Amino acid sequence: MVRSKRPVIALKSGCSCSMPGVWQAVAHNEGAAVVFHSPKACAHVSQEMSLGIYYRSITRQEFVAGRYLAPLISSELNDEHSVFGGAEQLRDCINFVARQYQPRYIVVAGSCVAGVIGDDIAEVAAAVEQEIAIPVIAVPCSGYLDGEYHAGFYYAAMAVAERFMTPRPAVPGQVTILGDCGGPDSQDCREIKSILERFGLIVHTQFPGGACQQDIEQAAASSLNILLGRSQSFAWIRKLATGLQERCGIPFFDSPHPVGWLETKEWLTELGTLLGRPEAAEQAIAAERQRLQAAVQEVRPNLQSVKMVLVIGRPLMYFEPEWVMEWLSLAEIEPATIILLRGLTNTQQAELRQVLKTHTQAPVVEQDEADEMMAEAELILTTHELTNDHQRQFFLPLLLPIGVGGLIRQLRRLERLALRPALRGGILYG
Repeated sequence: MVRSKRPVIALKSGCSCSMPGVWQAVAHNEGAAVVFHSPKACAHVSQEMSLGIYYRSITRQEFVAGRYLAPLISSELNDEHSVFGGAEQLRDCINFVARQYQPRYIVVAGSCVAGVIGDDIAEVAAAVEQEIAIPVIAVPCSGYLDGEYHAGFYYAAMAVAERFMTPRPAVPGQVTILGDCGGPDSQDCREIKSILERFGLIVHTQFPGGACQQDIEQAAASSLNILLGRSQSFAWIRKLATGLQERCGIPFFDSPHPVGWLETKEWLTELGTLLGRPEAAEQAIAAERQRLQAAVQEVRPNLQSVKMVLVIGRPLMYFEPEWVMEWLSLAEIEPATIILLRGLTNTQQAELRQVLKTHTQAPVVEQDEADEMMAEAELILTTHELTNDHQRQFFLPLLLPIGVGGLIRQLRRLERLALRPALRGGILYG
């Protein structure tokens, strides 16, 4: 029986599982396969996340066939394995995947069940690799025990990099995007690529997702890494960038991706300074400003007169009022009222009030005081789906839109909802 000697379970600040992060890190990679050393339900959760993305892409007419290239297989741990260990079950599962799918490489992630049992996944992976002559890459995290989504994403990316990336001479103008914002062909990723093209930079690949093994190897020759991430995710993506710099000598642009117009201007200016091309940054800012102004002029007439309320149920850790207020100001909309939902603690409400008062003069009230205001609103911007589905609701996105393109998409969606007949109601997701 192969057992791990790890004696300590580390504490973490998040409350999610690392396994979906491992899956998402390589789900779009041609030639990859992912094995969860877990009960079947763990793989089901990750696949349900992918199914949600699929439905949203269909609804928004953004579907791209063949987006998920890596199969996801569970070793299907059961009660017997929790007593006697599941190393042999994992060994059999990896051999099955090698025969059935013939991948270029296999990534193995542990669940909290495997961590509690003490199965040594790395040792099993190394042993099976010798038998099947295919790289079997063990990711050093165990579900809820010592990681969360972003940790799983980071550990999977570093494990793949350590296997396939070695230092190479840098190719001028070649850059790699680190992170994930809806997959390698998402609108946000295309937005970043179009901005980088204004500086003559060509995105070779997006790492770790969306890259075949050859792309990953070539990514070591990038002259610069560009980071996708904010708040919690940015800390992990920055850690990945630091690891790649130490391993392959690739410098990185040390800035979260921009949300909103003011951040976009600052981001472009800083990138121009880093590249020694301030004139290119000025030209990019002028072009992006013109693009934004043209879109705002189109949508503003349909939004200015709408009576709108803003409903917030997320604490500041998961909600950035700055971009929302800037976004509304572009359309010359001032919320009639801002409503804080009951789920927020007193401390979280106080923190939100403190930030909001620096951005708006709108009154901030608690949910118990807001029934009449909600009933009178023509449009509701909300962080949570509300039970009154007869009113027009705009669901504020959890993944904040990148750059000017992201702002324009949100403005046009809001305009579309505002033009919807009032009796139709319903919710539109940002």
